[in-house]
Amino acid sequence: MSQIYNSDKPILDKTEDKFNRYKFSKRIAETILKREIESGLVLGLYGVWGEGKSSVLNMIEDVLKKDNDVLIVKFNPWRFKDEDALILNFLKNLSETLNCQLNNLKEKIGEFFKKYGSVGSVFNLDLSRVGESLSDTELEDLKNRVNDFLRLSEKKIVVIIDDIDRLDKNELFAIFKLIKLTGNFTNTYYILSFDDDMVASALSERYGGGNEESGYNFLEKIVQVPLRIPKALSNDLLNYTFELLDQVIKESEIEIDKEQAQNIASSISRYILHKISTPRLAVRYANSLSFLLPLLNGEVNNRDLILFEAVKIFYPEHYKFIKNNPEYFIESYYYYDRGKNQTKEDELKERLDKLNFKLAKNDAKSIKEFLKELFPYLKEALGNHSVSNLESFWTRDKKIASPQYFYRYFIYSVPSDQISDIYFDHYIESLKEETLDKLATETEEILNQIKPLDYLNKIYFYEDELDWDSKKVLINIVTSVQEKFNGRQGGSMMFSLYNPRSQAAITIRRLIASHSDYQEKIDFVKTLLSENVPFHFSEEILRWVKVHKNEEDRLFSKEDIRTLNELLLERALEFCKNKQSNLFLEFEDDIFTLLDFWFELNPVHLYNYFENLLYADPSLIKSIIYSLTTTIISSTYPDPYKVDFKKETYEKLKLYYDTNEIQKLIIDKYGEEINKEENEVKFFDTSQGQNEMNAMRQFLHWQLEDSHNEEKIEKEKRK
Repeated sequence: MSQIYNSDKPILDKTEDKFNRYKFSKRIAETILKREIESGLVLGLYGVWGEGKSSVLNMIEDVLKKDNDVLIVKFNPWRFKDEDALILNFLKNLSETLNCQLNNLKEKIGEFFKKYGSVGSVFNLDLSRVGESLSDTELEDLKNRVNDFLRLSEKKIVVIIDDIDRLDKNELFAIFKLIKLTGNFTNTYYILSFDDDMVASALSERYGGGNEESGYNFLEKIVQVPLRIPKALSNDLLNYTFELLDQVIKESEIEIDKEQAQNIASSISRYILHKISTPRLAVRYANSLSFLLPLLNGEVNNRDLILFEAVKIFYPEHYKFIKNNPEYFIESYYYYDRGKNQTKEDELKERLDKLNFKLAKNDAKSIKEFLKELFPYLKEALGNHSVSNLESFWTRDKKIASPQYFYRYFIYSVPSDQISDIYFDHYIESLKEETLDKLATETEEILNQIKPLDYLNKIYFYEDELDWDSKKVLINIVTSVQEKFNGRQGGSMMFSLYNPRSQAAITIRRLIASHSDYQEKIDFVKTLLSENVPFHFSEEILRWVKVHKNEEDRLFSKEDIRTLNELLLERALEFCKNKQSNLFLEFEDDIFTLLDFWFELNPVHLYNYFENLLYADPSLIKSIIYSLTTTIISSTYPDPYKVDFKKETYEKLKLYYDTNEIQKLIIDKYGEEINKEENEVKFFDTSQGQNEMNAMRQFLHWQLEDSHNEEKIEKEKRK
């Protein structure tokens, strides 16, 4: 990659002039060339930092150096540590220029040599005397030599001193003392370049007791011709900015489509252009992007990066506020169940008002609209808009408004708990090339770094690009590392959409649904219900395969779903047979699903299963009731625990088997033990404390309530 940073060097001649300042520069040069008066003249070129003063000086010099009767002395005052060094080195620069000309004009100005001697001794200065003051006699003698030379040679000296506003206060006083001492040389012109506001303010502390007006009064005594650099036109600055951006984008080798380019141009024109007051600011902006664009290419949205970097450069206080308070910019102002968060909205407005108070009215309006464009949630707080269901699109496009990508725009890298999009691109591309074992190992490494839901969200944005073979590989990878998506559901569907295991199954369902060949899909699902996939994950996949919003969304026919249910049930029963165990002990996590399958397929067989189990071992009723007791995970207690044997569970069990028989078994086997404890049944809702005896007591509670209801119904019928 070539060097893409702009050095901020001034231009050298009119061919590089982008801001129409050559005519201004040429006019200054011609004024010096055409002036016939022998007295010296001091010209001041005023402008703020970065406005282009050095470029104007170079164009002035380019015109002047074409005239053989002009000698140019360029002096950099900020190189010298004290006043005497400054003066002596200025005189050295001057003497070197004049000595060179003396050699060239040896015969023409013979009278000069008769008076002052040989060429080598005319302007010889002892620089070892730096630190000592030059006497008035020495300075007067030097002036006489210079004046005599210039008068006889008919030459003009133009002394160009740039960057005066870079000097500290003491150095400023020294340079103006120098000009005062030497400014009346014959045919000598000083062109001084500086920010007049800065210099006047500094001078006022010595010559006016801090009164800025006194600083300007002092400048007026030194500078006879004050000239202000022509302000760059907005259109020229805009074109220059776009030219720099175009160069950065090309050399960074990033892709910006036509629509994005137009959007970037429009946003810069509306919100940023008025802040680009000098060419140097445009260069600074472009140089910052020269660093960031290659660094973050492929990891963020390039359009957002280009625009948000403008916030950092031109609105630094707003940038800090956004960085330190992401909740105002990447979170909605609406609660799902409580409406608008007015407190959060009021806080944002108050804090933005404090920031905007320091800005001009136009700046405050611009940054407000600019931030609303970058962070759409602000439209909820600062306007009457509701932004919903858009975060997935922001994540897909890697936008700064996405919580997944927000922090990348500040740390300029991929956070440790995320994974590079470029790396993930290669991972997806390798689905067709690598073995399943190697892919599974790599996937485990990925899931050790990022959250399971983040991994699934990344897959979502590649799905449309994958063919069926790649999708099958991806599904097989997920099933092979399914333990990384662990999340127990128990008997409840509550919060299943936020469960990693459920989300993995939903992703698999989506990948399967996208394939057009029905038979290939059903055959592949059957492989996912085999022993190669852990049972609980097979059950989760089948559960989501069956979910459909309407008939058009149905993945398989009712007959095929029935077949899939039967396959999973047979697998569970075969496993129990081989272990000489039962469904309630081996498949407690999936027991409701299996019982529902069986009841739908053959309720008589299910009834007989209960009866045979309890006939062989009546004490199993305790483990059966407890396995059917709801298991939950709460934020208070992260490990799964039992709560209640619920009324709806009782109603289901009533379908599967005779609850009166269950009541008798409980009383026969455990009645005495139950009666030893408190007879009052306890219900826990979401609290801990459940045990087997209380679960059976809860069953008896529902069974008694059910009996009373049946008696009431019978009485009503007899009436």
